[in-house]
Amino acid sequence: MRDSPKIEQGRFNDIRECIGCNICLAFDSLGAPIRCTQNPTMGEEWRRGWHPETIPPKDTDDTVLVVGGGPAGLEAARGLGQRGYDVILCEESRELGGRVTREARLPGLATYGRVRDWRLEQLKRMKNVQLLPGNRVTADLVLEAGCSLVAIATGATWRGDGVGRYHAEPIPGLDDVEVFTPDDIMDGRLPQGRVVIYDDDHYYMAGVIAEQLVAAGCDVTFVTPEPTVAAFTQYTAEQKRIQRRIMELCSAVHTSTTLARTEPGTAYLACTYTRRETAVAADAVVLSTGQIPRDTLYQELAELGPAALEEAGIRRVVRVGDALGPGIIAGAVHSGHLFARTLDTALTDETPYRRENVTPDWDRPLPSRGTA
Repeated sequence: MRDSPKIEQGRFNDIRECIGCNICLAFDSLGAPIRCTQNPTMGEEWRRGWHPETIPPKDTDDTVLVVGGGPAGLEAARGLGQRGYDVILCEESRELGGRVTREARLPGLATYGRVRDWRLEQLKRMKNVQLLPGNRVTADLVLEAGCSLVAIATGATWRGDGVGRYHAEPIPGLDDVEVFTPDDIMDGRLPQGRVVIYDDDHYYMAGVIAEQLVAAGCDVTFVTPEPTVAAFTQYTAEQKRIQRRIMELCSAVHTSTTLARTEPGTAYLACTYTRRETAVAADAVVLSTGQIPRDTLYQELAELGPAALEEAGIRRVVRVGDALGPGIIAGAVHSGHLFARTLDTALTDETPYRRENVTPDWDRPLPSRGTA
């Protein structure tokens, strides 16, 4: 087998290293188009005609402002820069990477930083892309930027009210107990003592938080409405190992159980089948449930109206990544790449990719079944 040209040419920094998330396996297991967190063109080579290394040169005179330097914003800027567009990327934090930088600090997720590192390596070579970390962008600054396209890639925040897949309404009593979200944990704000982790996300976040809190000396009770811990990871071939690890670390694990309500010092758990309640001691609760898009800037620009945007030379404002719809990192990267390719993220009534429709030949005689 012939070696990769990148290796032959010594272009090691151009190689997108696998982060080990197994999203490729998960989407294949789900019967969906295969995906890759690092390479958003995977599964789209035939459907959309996306090549993993090349991208069509720019075909408009647009200049682009990308607000947010997380996985979606970095990929959008990288793809647009590769096409030849002039791009300004602003990030409120002094660190680029958004959620991947924050999540990479959690136990076992260090390789997630490769999503940021590869893109920054590519971007720093592009003279047509400006990276401006440590800059909070307001609606007035967007109007003054002089860019004709604006991509809002400001991410999402974890909910602190318990609303998620199971609970459609806030969990009663949360005002009476200390409540933490994954954002709090990633910001370095940790609970103490007896902690109930309620996982209604069912992926990796609650598990790695449990690992961190146990290491910090907390007594952790793990609760999930699913019959298994981290249920989605059955598709990534990690579920059994994660459940075994959580059962080893935590003082108690309650599956098929929801967090029903809380009061000072106590969390009430309810079986998802019988609704029978069990009281457990709790000094704090960690909620890994739903997320809310951080799209305030997008809404402020929308309220200005088309006339104000047009006067500023802005022809389109779009949301990208978690600001459009919170999801997995692979989804954010794919969203950023889609914007770079199409300069839009809007849904249409037309299928935006090729489909293979098999038309039967009705004139062809059916094969004989033979005789008994």
